Amino acid sequence: MLLPVPFAWIKKILSILKSNLSPNQIAFAFTLGIFAGLPPMGLHVLIPATLALLFRCSFRAFLISLGLFKLVSLALAPASYAIGKWLLDTQRGADAFWRWLFHLPVVAPMGYSRYLLLGSLVVALVLAIPILLLIRWLVRRYRASFATRVSSWRVSRWLKGRKGTGLAQRVLAGGTTKYESAPPPRGIFRVIRREMLIGLPILYAVAYLVAAIVIPFFAGTAATSTVSWVVGTDVAVSDSSFNLLTGGLTLSDFTIQDPDAPDENLIAVPELKVDVGLMPLVADRLVLNSVVIADAELHVKREADGTLNLDNPSSGWNAKGYLEWAAQYAGSVDWLGLLRHLVDYLGQWEPLAPREDPYAAYGGGRTFPDYRPPFSIERLEIGRILVTLDDETASNTDGPLPPMTMLEVEISHWAFPAALRTEPIQLSLRGQWGDDPDSGFRLSATFAPSERGVVTQVEFALRRIDLPRLARVYATTLPVRIESGWASVSGFLRFDGESAEGETSFLLEDLELQASSDQALFGLPYETSEHVVEGINRYAADVPIVFGALIGGTSDAPELQWEAPLLQIAREGLMMAGRRELDRVIEELGGRVDRLGGIGGIPLDPSFEQIQQQTEAAAREVIEDAAGRLFQDFPLVQDLTGSPDVGDTEGSDEAGLSDLLPDLLENLLNPSSGDDNPDASASD
Repeated sequence: MLLPVPFAWIKKILSILKSNLSPNQIAFAFTLGIFAGLPPMGLHVLIPATLALLFRCSFRAFLISLGLFKLVSLALAPASYAIGKWLLDTQRGADAFWRWLFHLPVVAPMGYSRYLLLGSLVVALVLAIPILLLIRWLVRRYRASFATRVSSWRVSRWLKGRKGTGLAQRVLAGGTTKYESAPPPRGIFRVIRREMLIGLPILYAVAYLVAAIVIPFFAGTAATSTVSWVVGTDVAVSDSSFNLLTGGLTLSDFTIQDPDAPDENLIAVPELKVDVGLMPLVADRLVLNSVVIADAELHVKREADGTLNLDNPSSGWNAKGYLEWAAQYAGSVDWLGLLRHLVDYLGQWEPLAPREDPYAAYGGGRTFPDYRPPFSIERLEIGRILVTLDDETASNTDGPLPPMTMLEVEISHWAFPAALRTEPIQLSLRGQWGDDPDSGFRLSATFAPSERGVVTQVEFALRRIDLPRLARVYATTLPVRIESGWASVSGFLRFDGESAEGETSFLLEDLELQASSDQALFGLPYETSEHVVEGINRYAADVPIVFGALIGGTSDAPELQWEAPLLQIAREGLMMAGRRELDRVIEELGGRVDRLGGIGGIPLDPSFEQIQQQTEAAAREVIEDAAGRLFQDFPLVQDLTGSPDVGDTEGSDEAGLSDLLPDLLENLLNPSSGDDNPDASASD
């Protein structure tokens, strides 16, 4: 039988009042409805709803209260928002507690507005006790006075006990007074519903199974839609599968497109496997226990205006500031300068605007100030990444850049915000440049939180990098042009707060430099800079260049302190060239003296002989002293190449340069191999 809405509500209220529940139980259910009705809708509603089902209270009273206070919340929303904003002011210290609380599983709602939600909960707490006492008093008054008065009416006495009047009593008066005829159960089941101890787990299990069947049909679409919203460009997959029981998500042919060139892909992954943590999803967090990518391709292109295609997705970072800088300077810097500025602007995080916000009218937003998505990757494994580099600028006349292949990539404990990280982030990768198997690189980094921020420690190594092929990468960074040469580098770098420190070792083979016509080395006069380049070239023409350099400065702009080592190498190169020139002239003069018959047969007055001996001895001392100062601690070319000197013994066991170089290059990208060979480490 359908009744008009007011009569239906009156009937339900009368049924609650006449039930065998105590006034405390009815008031408790009504109070739970306040916590479900006043705050904005979200998963947090499950908490009071579960309590209303589990405890022996009136679930009808809970639903009536929920609907009533949902209407009241519209009127109280501005006040709730103002209270929440006042409480979360950074000066009152509640913001940190709020962040911690709503990153906990089960407690956290999904899609919350922090000001409105906190303010609504505070209002609900303020109203809860007065309303609980009021509802309990009203129930008692009804049962003590009104129900007794109604039962004394003549029509009530006439209807009582007659057959066929049960329907009329239920329709008009909410049924019989069960609190008089049906005593409540005893023991713990007076408070808890016995059937709900089994019913609630079954209910949630059925809901979970239904979700496990339904969600896989749109899991791939939801994942690509979310990634597309985050990166600001189209993301596509050809096929997807998701297992809600295990949290395994597999995406086939995962691609991220270039928004300015839809037919080109920025990233292409044939198969992406993700192990999703399901419980953290309830806390509005995305925790990926593991992400496995067997193979991937990354296409990096420098466009005609000098910018990179990687900066086309413009969501979540300071793209506007970067584009303003790029419009002026992108065409005049090399790849290193461009990437350095791109990383700087990428670090300037801008929260994503929500796609739908029903509470936008109350100001603020759905996210924390300077908020980053609560996102965490416990382990990221990539088997192989092929990075292709294209240059479409007008100055590109040297052909394509060599591709970079990352053979092994692994990232552990990656999480945003940093408070969610349980352990320091660890990154390790290994790969090679171009198609040369001898040209490779290795990098391992650790990012650990500290009181001054994040402490970053990086160890790196490069082996036999063809410098001229990468000239466009550093063209405007270095004040010289590299005509030929191979570079092998190893070192470490540490960023702690605002300071940077580290050490680097260089091995440069077959190096030949050309001085720049508009830039001088290290701020030297242009003529001196040319001599420095000449000295380095003369040194490198005979032996490989090996030197070490310190790294200092700030974390934003670390400085490689290699001026002194390079100037010393240039000085030694010029001395080597000068010594050869002097040796040539001395030998030429000696030959001419010999052709003239020498000076042994020329007579000399005996009175001059003693003076001659003294002057020759003094001249010999001057020559030896000058040569000693000039070439002090300066190794001969023969010594560096491992060739024996005149005084060397035939049985010398000293390892020469020709023996040391292969061992160094072999162990450069595999430092642990030296530990297994004590002889090799001793020779190093």
